[in-house]
Amino acid sequence: MKVMSLGINYTTRKLLFEPLEEEEFAKAVLKSLGKNVDDVRSLSRSTTRGTTFRGSREVERKIVDRGDPLSVGWTFLIGEKDPLKDQIIKEIRPLAERRGMTDPDQPLVLNVTDGDEWLDWLQDNYFSPDVDAQPHYVLIVGNPEHVPFRFQSILATAAAVGRLDFDSIDDLRAYVAKVIRLEKATKPAVKKETVFFATDGGLEDPTYLSRRFMAEPLARTLQDRKIKTTTLFGDDATKSRLLELLSKTTPALVYTASHGLGAPDESFEIQKKFNGAICCQESEHDCLLTADDVPANKPFLEGAVVFQFACFGYGTPAESDYSHWLGEQEINTEADFVSALPKRLLANPQGPIAFVGHVDTAWLHGFDDPEVPGISETWNPRIEPFKRAVESLLGAQPSGHAMAPMSTRYDLYNAFLTNTYDRMQRGKPLPPDFDKRLVNQFITRSDAQNYMILGDPAAHLRIPTR
Repeated sequence: MKVMSLGINYTTRKLLFEPLEEEEFAKAVLKSLGKNVDDVRSLSRSTTRGTTFRGSREVERKIVDRGDPLSVGWTFLIGEKDPLKDQIIKEIRPLAERRGMTDPDQPLVLNVTDGDEWLDWLQDNYFSPDVDAQPHYVLIVGNPEHVPFRFQSILATAAAVGRLDFDSIDDLRAYVAKVIRLEKATKPAVKKETVFFATDGGLEDPTYLSRRFMAEPLARTLQDRKIKTTTLFGDDATKSRLLELLSKTTPALVYTASHGLGAPDESFEIQKKFNGAICCQESEHDCLLTADDVPANKPFLEGAVVFQFACFGYGTPAESDYSHWLGEQEINTEADFVSALPKRLLANPQGPIAFVGHVDTAWLHGFDDPEVPGISETWNPRIEPFKRAVESLLGAQPSGHAMAPMSTRYDLYNAFLTNTYDRMQRGKPLPPDFDKRLVNQFITRSDAQNYMILGDPAAHLRIPTR
């Protein structure tokens, strides 16, 4: 069995990482566990505090429905050193007022950048009993230089979290106006339809697995529920067909599973432009769907949610988290950044309301023989959080609420890693199937840590009843 990444190198057009044997991957993680254990323990303390806080607040405040932002509260968060802080507060005000925020001039302000101080900040500003009824929905506004990705993933264990990061204040203003307009509209902008797009590079390529064991089962689930679902799989998953379909239809949800582009050997400007681009099925035409392919000022997936399963779809960290574990070449950039494609989608005044994607490298746990009976059952635990997220989104739940099951898994698998280290330190033997279990849980931890929402976490699909 092998571990594979869903990424293509911009320069070579080959896989960003060569597949690793399951045993090799597990050995690398175990070897690195000692040097990373303090970091994981710190994360585990933070995420455990977050999930405990989430549960205790539900009991204390007798919360019945986390999917109602007005009843559980909404706020936004900005970085203290963000030079656009005052402009952000001004432009977010209409959305803050619509969400029932008590004082839109008083957002949460992150004034620490060191990961060791994040738990203290959360304890003082969010978890503290002195903070009365802290809102459950938190919209981060600004780039990851001022509010880092990792802080976002920790906060998401305690709250429903999304982010807005645009290239201009005008784009932020357009997004806010779009969300409010669509929520006030007399009828939904979308139809009760979905689009599933999944490339397939053959048996030796990870996209064969993501197409067969993720995209196809998810699409069948929705079809069984009588939701019209259009599929572009394998040879049909070309850029031209996808763009033609999306320009002519108004689906509520678009789900893509493919390689995401990474450009570790190129300039920072090239990385910002192309990282996370959707690598469509090879054809005689350009196979990259980038931000340049998204119209700026005409209807394109208006009111929809886009869910991308690929490397770097959401963003790229300056330093890959996996280099600490696997000892591979780091995927470095000059600074953390959100990918151009989702920013362009959400900036369109007649575009989507939310985007879900992955920060850093996305992994798959492959199989030597995909025809072995029971393989689909092996994959079921892996895709369950994606299935629940898709069903919640199509059930008109806010995007932040729909992603909650995935976020809370982050705490569970941090604890698994620390418990594994403690077991090794005590000299207890590991079970015979431990390699497989470790790989599965490490990849699931990656999903829980790195799948994030771009957009207001309180925004939700408005879908016709029929």
